[in-house]
Amino acid sequence: MQLERLTGSEKAAILILALPEAMASTFLDELEDNEVEEVLQAVDRMQEVQPDLKDQVLMEFRDTIRRREDAITGGRERAVKLIEKHLDRTRGNRTLEIFSEAEKRIDWALRPYAPRFIAQNLSSEHPQTIALVVSQLEPDRGAEIVANLPEEVRSEVVLRVANLKSISRPMIRELVVGLERLFGRSPEGQQRVTGVETAAMVLNRVPKAEGQTILEGVDNADPTLGGEIRKRMLTFNDLVSLDSRGMQSLMREIPTEDLVVALKTATEEMRDKIFSNVSSRAAAQIKEDLELLPPMKLSEVESVQQQIVDVARRLQEDGVLTLDTGDSGDVIV
Repeated sequence: MQLERLTGSEKAAILILALPEAMASTFLDELEDNEVEEVLQAVDRMQEVQPDLKDQVLMEFRDTIRRREDAITGGRERAVKLIEKHLDRTRGNRTLEIFSEAEKRIDWALRPYAPRFIAQNLSSEHPQTIALVVSQLEPDRGAEIVANLPEEVRSEVVLRVANLKSISRPMIRELVVGLERLFGRSPEGQQRVTGVETAAMVLNRVPKAEGQTILEGVDNADPTLGGEIRKRMLTFNDLVSLDSRGMQSLMREIPTEDLVVALKTATEEMRDKIFSNVSSRAAAQIKEDLELLPPMKLSEVESVQQQIVDVARRLQEDGVLTLDTGDSGDVIV
């Protein structure tokens, strides 16, 4: 999330989550019923808010609130707690009823699906329908969907989103029903996320020894499937196949302290690849820090390595780098 993309309700939701409870209550008491509903629905939708974004929002209210350094977390439980603690029974019950009704809103109906898959299914719909759907999603997710639409409809969809004024609840409910019907009949050859991809992502996140044992079990039951999973798996040491430009792009995204930890169990080839793509001074510093690194749990090292792999996946999606495994020439990041 970015500050300029936040709606007023979303900014107010971050404010509510950041304020001490007594001040949050005072804030809610100053709002109209419909404003309370909008703000608390935004609280309900909100996941973790990073400190930098929280601080930007707080700057707008710096004369009335205090700063906090830690991240803040929203969610259904927090929203319900705020309702129960700070609203009278009538207003609270009414808002909870709206929450129950909102359980089937568009963002929840589409949450299980990848943006590319959503775009593929919506591409044949009228641009106004697509615009209505996009307008009900978080901006980052909506942007991914628009980016994956056919080029000839992207501008039309964005234009219609920009021209939207308001959407009635009956229209939202009708859209949800239509989306459930549409996504309930997946086109042939299309899935939310393939089972093989899901299995690979899961195995990338378990300790290597356990992952190897699991894969051996899969191989015994279905060698072909085991091979397909392996093709889609990516480890930190696999990043050695990045070209110099891709590796340098990746290094710019990784804090030095994380890189040092990741190199603790890296292959010599991977270490050489890293050192050859940073300055001699930086390489010397990394080597020195690596020697001074205290003993660590293998799971901790692998966790940091996985974070770097995740960054590589994101950069691949952004078109910044590619990774060739050498098995078939396919890009697998």
